Amino acid sequence: MPGFDQLDRSRLRERPGAKWQRYGPDVLPLWVADMDFEPPPAVLRAIEDQMATGDLGYSMKPSPSPVAAAFASWMSRRHGWEVDPHDVMLTQDVIQALQTSIHLFSEPGGGVAIQTPIYPPFLASVTAMGRRLVDNPLRRGADGYELDVAGLRASLEAEPCSILLLCNPHNPTGRVFTIDELSSLAALAEEFDLTVISDEIHADLVFPGSTHTPFATLPGAAERTVTLNSATKSFNIAGLRCAVAHVSSGRLRDRFRSLPDHIFGGVNVFGARATEAVWTEGSQWLEGLMGHLLRMRELVVAGVGEFLPGAEIAAPEATYLSWIDCRGMDLPVEPSRFFLKEAGVALNPGPDFGSGGRGHVRLNFATSADIVTEAFGRIARALP
Repeated sequence: MPGFDQLDRSRLRERPGAKWQRYGPDVLPLWVADMDFEPPPAVLRAIEDQMATGDLGYSMKPSPSPVAAAFASWMSRRHGWEVDPHDVMLTQDVIQALQTSIHLFSEPGGGVAIQTPIYPPFLASVTAMGRRLVDNPLRRGADGYELDVAGLRASLEAEPCSILLLCNPHNPTGRVFTIDELSSLAALAEEFDLTVISDEIHADLVFPGSTHTPFATLPGAAERTVTLNSATKSFNIAGLRCAVAHVSSGRLRDRFRSLPDHIFGGVNVFGARATEAVWTEGSQWLEGLMGHLLRMRELVVAGVGEFLPGAEIAAPEATYLSWIDCRGMDLPVEPSRFFLKEAGVALNPGPDFGSGGRGHVRLNFATSADIVTEAFGRIARALP
């Protein structure tokens, strides 16, 4: 298996997935949150082992499932969180579980609090399901983005809500919220009787200097928390469609049990086998990945400072995504449009992440150093 910095660009362009096929052959795609690396060998072995059985029929459904048991073991080893596998439900992806949770724990027209900028499907899910978006924008501080706890309190007092959507580690800013920040949210959730839906899909992609705290580990928080997670981001297997929802509260779990039996569909057998495999034996591969991503993060921060005059960036504390403020660059059009048309570099448009995203872009640095370096070179040459 090639190293993380040894990517064959011609092979990347032959991939059928969205990242390399959405734009033309002359564009460097640093947009959607897929990595350019091959999945861990454990994934390929798991798929091959399943194929070798000759059985692609209906799967047995033991309780707890092997995926749930692997998740519990992984959380214990990686985050010190002791999870009962019986409290873990399987779902095809995080957004499916998020939308189901919105359906269960809010009413049409009800308020859902959210921190923007935020992963676009969060915004789309709230509005598509007929709920009212209560925006609690993150504040830009001296060292990066911060939760505006006082602002959230004011919003909750003005606009009743039943759900708080949390993304931690945060997409797109890369913040890893501190235990003090999370405790403040937990106190508000208790005071205003909110169900917290906590998307922690990037929990394993935290850089040195920060620590991920599962929201459900805060005192009393588990009774009102649905935690969503998946191996898809950490191990680059989004197409295998397997995620988990952790619900230890009997009250919340009863609501899930009130749903029709097949509303979550069935998890793909390959996704289940691959997820179990990486949560069982993926630690060494992940450590290698994080070492490479740390170098790419520093390359991006340096590139913004050197090649994007007027732009600002706070080094992400987690994820392989960087959130770049281009408002000071005086570009003639929306930044992502300019970078795509004039430089041949595809980035995510900031407005997709909410109103506070105007003038920003999201850049995916889960690729090789030469691709990141070329992207900044292209942008620098294209600047007016």
